[in-house]
Parts: sequence; C-alpha cells; structure tokens
Amino acid sequence: MLILKIGGAVITDKSVGAVNKAKFEEIERIAEDIAENVSDKLILIHGVGSFGHPHVVKYKLHEVKNVDGVAVTHLSCVSLNMIVCGYIHQYGLNPVPIHPLSSFKMVDGKLVFDADLIEGLLDEGFVPVIHGDMVYNPNEKKFEILSGDRIVVELAKVFKPKRVGFATDVEGVIINGKVLNELDRSDIENILKNIGTAKDKSDVTGGMLGKIKSILEIETDVYIFHAKDLDKFLKGEKVGTLIRG
Repeated sequence: MLILKIGGAVITDKSVGAVNKAKFEEIERIAEDIAENVSDKLILIHGVGSFGHPHVVKYKLHEVKNVDGVAVTHLSCVSLNMIVCGYIHQYGLNPVPIHPLSSFKMVDGKLVFDADLIEGLLDEGFVPVIHGDMVYNPNEKKFEILSGDRIVVELAKVFKPKRVGFATDVEGVIINGKVLNELDRSDIENILKNIGTAKDKSDVTGGMLGKIKSILEIETDVYIFHAKDLDKFLKGEKVGTLIRG
C-alpha cells in the first residue's frame, strides 16, 4: 500500500492574497498520472492551499473559536476535494472523499479515526481521498487545524505503507541551493536549522519545515519530490529526497 500526499501549493494558487484558486490543469494531470501508474492500494491526501489557509487567517481560527469561520473553511476545503475526486473518477478510478471535520476527531492530542472503514474501502477497490481540514476536539470543546501532513503521519502509523510520498512544488529538500538525494534522520535536526519558510505563500501549517518535522514520526521510506515526477514515484522509482525508514 502507498500513502501519497499532494501539496496544496501544487493544486492551488497559494500566493498571498489568492483565495479558492484551483490549478485545474495540474489536478487533471495528477489524476491521470495516478490512474495510469498506480498498481497498489492507495490512500491519497491533499493539501488545501488557498481553499483553507486564507479562511483560517481571516477568521483567526488559530486564536478564537468561530463556528461560522469553521463552516466556511470546511466547505471551502470540501469544494476542492470534490474537484480532485471528480478528476480521479474521470480517469477511471473510484475515489471516496473523506472529510476530517465529520469523520475524525482530536482526543488528548491524538487524531482518532475509523481505520477499519478506510481499510475496508481499500479492500473494495476504492481510493480514499482525504484533505486538510478543521477537526473537532470534543473533550476541550474546540476546533483545531488539521494539516494534510499530520493526516499522513497518523495514517502511516496505522497502515504501515510500503512507501510514503509527498508531491510538492519543489524538487525535494533543498539546502544551499542543492537538492539532497537522501536525508539521514540523524542529521535532520541540523538540516532543520537551514530550512526557512516561504515568504510569498500563505501557509498556516508549517510548509517544508513542518513537513520535515512530521516525517520524523514516520517509520517507513519517505520521498519528498516535485509533482512532475509523480508517475516515477508510483512506479517505485527513486525521486526527489529520500528519508529512509
């Protein structure tokens, strides 16, 4: 089984000021690549980019509880998920949208979800398609931001996939202008000091820096690569930066 995460910057315009701007041609290309090259069970997660981050900022969801803001943000994320699922189905696969706000919850810092349901859908030949979203914490009566990267980490812990892929808008982990072919986990703390944040993008979930920190929790081989190489990842080829499990 594979777990694949498509970055929000790949399928939406994440530049500052952009709101709900999908990259339709790129979404279609990705859907076609998946349909033509996947040969294993696949769980697909996608970021929400300009369908999520600007709303989080507007309604200050990092700081306050705003049910209206949560609803607006969630519905926006769902609309992008429907676009992604639509193209995937158009190319012959059977996607099942899974919306975290209505199917996941946060309990004592842990993401709780129905793994048996997801496994059953995979066994029946569906492609679960999950997205970044808001998630409810019933014990603390609050809503939290749930990034696609966090979803990948928690799914990987449960399903133990063969490989995990992060398709991004960059070639891999870049240090001093060069793409690292392989990133040793023992060097990650030092490398984190040399990774900055993208100033020209709207991102409330940590960008590449947050991604690398999340990957430390994944115990299988992880690839960070440019989305143009998605077909190669699906075929089992070496792409981008490898972080061995």
